[in-house]
Amino acid sequence: MRHETCSLYGCLFLGLLALLPLRAAETENPLSSSAASLSIGRSGELLSIRYTGWLESSESLQGPWLRVPEATSPYIVDPSAPALFFRAIASSDFFSTETVAKLVFQGPFQHHFDLAFAGLPDGIFPPVREKPYFNGIMKYEGLVLPVRMRVRGNSSLQECPFPKLKVKISRTNREGTPFVDAREFKIGTHCAEGGRGNIGRLREQKATYREALVYELMNVLGFVGPKVRRGEVTFQDTSVGGDNAGVGWELTRMGFVFEHVEIVASRLGGRALEDEDIAQLADASFDEQLVVDLMMFHALIGNWDYALSSDGQGLWNTEVILRPDGSMVPVAGDFDLAAWVTGQDRVTAPRDFLPEAMPHIRQLHFELDRIRQEAGEGRFQLAWNRFLAAQEELEAQICRSQLDEEGRQLALVRLGAFFEIGEGILVLETR
Repeated sequence: MRHETCSLYGCLFLGLLALLPLRAAETENPLSSSAASLSIGRSGELLSIRYTGWLESSESLQGPWLRVPEATSPYIVDPSAPALFFRAIASSDFFSTETVAKLVFQGPFQHHFDLAFAGLPDGIFPPVREKPYFNGIMKYEGLVLPVRMRVRGNSSLQECPFPKLKVKISRTNREGTPFVDAREFKIGTHCAEGGRGNIGRLREQKATYREALVYELMNVLGFVGPKVRRGEVTFQDTSVGGDNAGVGWELTRMGFVFEHVEIVASRLGGRALEDEDIAQLADASFDEQLVVDLMMFHALIGNWDYALSSDGQGLWNTEVILRPDGSMVPVAGDFDLAAWVTGQDRVTAPRDFLPEAMPHIRQLHFELDRIRQEAGEGRFQLAWNRFLAAQEELEAQICRSQLDEEGRQLALVRLGAFFEIGEGILVLETR
């Protein structure tokens, strides 16, 4: 079946992978530094559409054009599916570009960091960590917007004197801005000025871009998850402290911004469950194949700080979206303790399990073998097919992403080990 893809600037005939010129009007957006763009490549036997802006599709060049629901870049196309045209249109959406956002936040940060006892371990008598919302200001590309912010995090508060943050923008204040569809988002911060925490976090700014990469790989693999964007973030403290030298500071660090799960849920026409509702789940009936796929993803990135089950009991660092049809979707998140971010593995494999191998090889092999035994060969194979089909795109995303070179090499080495070990496990199954 023939496929053609159209952007504002051209058409791509997918069957031949040839560029066919087509005139179209270019749209300008004063609030966005990036125009719409579209390109195509292969992802195994499938076709991969990479775009910026919004992706629309139509059965005819004459339209009507409709927004592709749940689309993220890269968008995977099956060549055997019915013919469609695609185009990318310019968007002022904050998350429509991969450029580093320059953001400024003003607010009484230090006062609220102190209320949350940020950076203080729990100890024998854990402190009562207060995390109320407070008023602040956000500046972005000439915009000055009133916002509501609060400290967030659980175990990270024991390690991070500069904690993670959550931001809300009212409908009135975000109308006509790049945040019109981003009423609520989170900020992944640098945590501290160096070293490792007692739990294992890498407490420096390069960790933020590494974690952003993990979210990007989720999108490459087609998992439901938030849009993400790297940032150069300036924080200006307005805490009132008299002669206290610890307030009134200004700090600029690397960070990343990503959507709150409620925004992700709204794109699916559903809603996100509150933490209290998630804690009471007993029969979520998650798609069992999706659970296996997500477990394999956690194994890939070396993440041990999560809990996931088909019935939804005992979830940790897993959000849940309730769809209109009543089905529930688990959403992975919070990867700051993953080995891809920290550069260190938490090895739970028995001492006699591949004792001569490197720690990341031992742990990855142990996790994949455990998943195969628990899920069965059929589900393991289906999950593996998902990752294998996206192998080239995963590698391309790692090479393209903005992050430190040490982190890039770390990701590439571990990605290669993942596919080598997985193929070895499948070969043993066939013997």
